[in-house]
Amino acid sequence: MLLKGRSDQKFCSDHCRNQFNNRNYAQKLALQRQINRILMQNQQILAQLLTIEKKRRVWEMDLQHRGYNFEFHTHTKRAKNGQVYIFCYDFGYLRLETDQIYIVQASC
Repeated sequence: MLLKGRSDQKFCSDHCRNQFNNRNYAQKLALQRQINRILMQNQQILAQLLTIEKKRRVWEMDLQHRGYNFEFHTHTKRAKNGQVYIFCYDFGYLRLETDQIYIVQASC
């Protein structure tokens, strides 16, 4: 098909360009929403376990049974003693040697 206009144009019309960009944006946005849902679910699980206490030990299996996805987190923090806490927004955890998880809430 021969395109009319500039020799370097990529689309035949504004309509085709908009359709292409909207389709690409929708795919990226869908992935972003899926990841954010997982992060929010992880945060809610940790928050539910810390309703009364500010710190708590739980078994790793308990988090898995509740649907916690250990592959997704927002950031990590290294404590002064060298231990690495894995955070999901304002709630985090430290993996202990006994298949337990030490859950904490970040201070403001």
